[in-house]
Amino acid sequence: MSAFCIYCGTDENLTVDHVPPKLLLMRPYPPDLITVPACQPCNQSFQKDDEYLRTMLCLDVRNARNSAAQFNLPAVLRSLQREDSRAFNVYLSGKAETSTVLGTDGKPFGQIFELDKARANRTGQRFIRALYYRETGKTLPTDALLRVGCHDRLRTVDAEFKEMCRALAKFPEHKHGHVGTAFGYLAALGYPYSAWLMQLYDSFIWLGTIELPRDKAGS
Repeated sequence: MSAFCIYCGTDENLTVDHVPPKLLLMRPYPPDLITVPACQPCNQSFQKDDEYLRTMLCLDVRNARNSAAQFNLPAVLRSLQREDSRAFNVYLSGKAETSTVLGTDGKPFGQIFELDKARANRTGQRFIRALYYRETGKTLPTDALLRVGCHDRLRTVDAEFKEMCRALAKFPEHKHGHVGTAFGYLAALGYPYSAWLMQLYDSFIWLGTIELPRDKAGS
């Protein structure tokens, strides 16, 4: 394992970053945890985005049958009731929209909370950096071009998802892995391009691409 943080390069205050973070998993933790070296400041900087993503996905009814999401739902509900969560609740309310689905009484069925995709994509970028290190043994060069987009309404049975898989199949090398029922990924590796498909719970998908500088393949 590297003796420096794969995110910022420092060799001080080293710990490990879990991908996905433990707060998205269920206990007992699965034996196939993915960890990468990370400094404590980087690790701590991820916490709020991780908690935000857990809240959004555990409250999403499309994940109602995922065992890891349902395991974490009580913790999410408790956290929203804490006094120090008032500002976060206001933040969520500002992104709420009235559902277009009507209940038996003819009234809108609650509210839908719009996902902050820019925030979710920051987490996706971090995951890809970690998986790149896991699969290649190299840190992603700082001048590599990393693009990530998330899809919160895409299912594995949808035509768009199948089209993504067909595109990834054209790459010369493939790696894949999973962490319990919470997370899985497929890496399509080539040079200078690679593509990364990641699924969290049942309804959330990231698709990312990496373009390496032509004169290097990582360090």
